[in-house]
Amino acid sequence: MIRVFARIIPFLIMKRKYESENEILAVVRSFEDGSISRDDWKHAEHLTVALYYLSHHDIETATEKMRKGIFSLLRSFGVDLTKEMPYHETLTVFWMRTVADFNSMSDGDSLLGKANGLVATFDKDHPLKFYSREILFSNAARTGYVEPDLKN
Repeated sequence: MIRVFARIIPFLIMKRKYESENEILAVVRSFEDGSISRDDWKHAEHLTVALYYLSHHDIETATEKMRKGIFSLLRSFGVDLTKEMPYHETLTVFWMRTVADFNSMSDGDSLLGKANGLVATFDKDHPLKFYSREILFSNAARTGYVEPDLKN
């Protein structure tokens, strides 16, 4: 019973990011076609696209779509991937697994409810509960998946 209340309370007091499912679909479309601006591509938008993909695909397919989409978006931002690499494999895999778990626990909720709950629940520093800064921001974690070093 306590676990149920722990899940419900954030939804009751959260500020809604999205007012309609169409807003969510617009974020996904702008990610996929590269039209979202770099200033508008923030943590909440990452999570929203991940949730959408995980709602429509298995985790492997969704993760690959997210990975490819991020690389494509970086190119549309004008990032020269031969000189700069802002992509982070460990964070991508960590967030896809986290969002997949959240999605399965929220089964039955609408995409709108899930998206608002997701962005209200997980701030960008959430991975630091599982990874030390040294490990998370290492070159090894950036270029390949690294298991958490703090707790699972």
